[in-house]
Amino acid sequence: MKTEIYSDTYRLNFSQCYANGKLKYSELSNLLQLVASDHAEQLGFGYREMAKYDQSWVLSRVRIEIDKLPSFLEEIRIYTWVQDFLGNRSIRNFEVYLENQKIITASSFWAVFNVKTRKSENLAINIDQKIIQPEKTATKHVFKRIELSEDISNIVNYTTKLSDLDIVNHVNNVKYTDWCLDVLPSKFVLKETFKTIDINYLKELKLGEDVKIGYAIRDTFIDFSINREEKTIFLMQISI
Repeated sequence: MKTEIYSDTYRLNFSQCYANGKLKYSELSNLLQLVASDHAEQLGFGYREMAKYDQSWVLSRVRIEIDKLPSFLEEIRIYTWVQDFLGNRSIRNFEVYLENQKIITASSFWAVFNVKTRKSENLAINIDQKIIQPEKTATKHVFKRIELSEDISNIVNYTTKLSDLDIVNHVNNVKYTDWCLDVLPSKFVLKETFKTIDINYLKELKLGEDVKIGYAIRDTFIDFSINREEKTIFLMQISI
């Protein structure tokens, strides 16, 4: 049965949490991705159907607003729906509940990607317009274009590995968050809950590519960038 608003429940296990017992930010992103994938499958434009046309969804931008991070063994319910769709792109929103409390919201921008040409194109599958919820927003502010900071420092070199890749044969979006937070001093991750996370995925990465991961800590923000040669691949801004 198709539903305009889809939800699923997850009990957090030890591998999904930091040493402080709180859900990892990358695992939060992974759970959002999983519930989005399950909903897309239910609606008829998930991975298996799109693969028939050499297509897949790729994430372009996301904004996450956090009031509270859930902890080990707590059970959360994640709701998701499609707010907008037009040809080759879609806006999908999320709400995360702990019992009856809404603790996290997110808004994401996705593009249809041809896995052979590695370019965006219109979705080859017809979508029932009834599933689109144009008035139902989630976050207080929409996802944004992050302006590249000129003073990004603390550069670390990294080479993409097999474990970074997903079924589309490029680095999965969740991995970028892990890379960035791994080069950040741990106190920023373990002591405080980030208030917002804005992410821009600009170009794909494949196996064996060399990148430079850098960050700059400001008064209330931390900026991250990942570059391949002279090209910016990924940008993230976190409010603390």
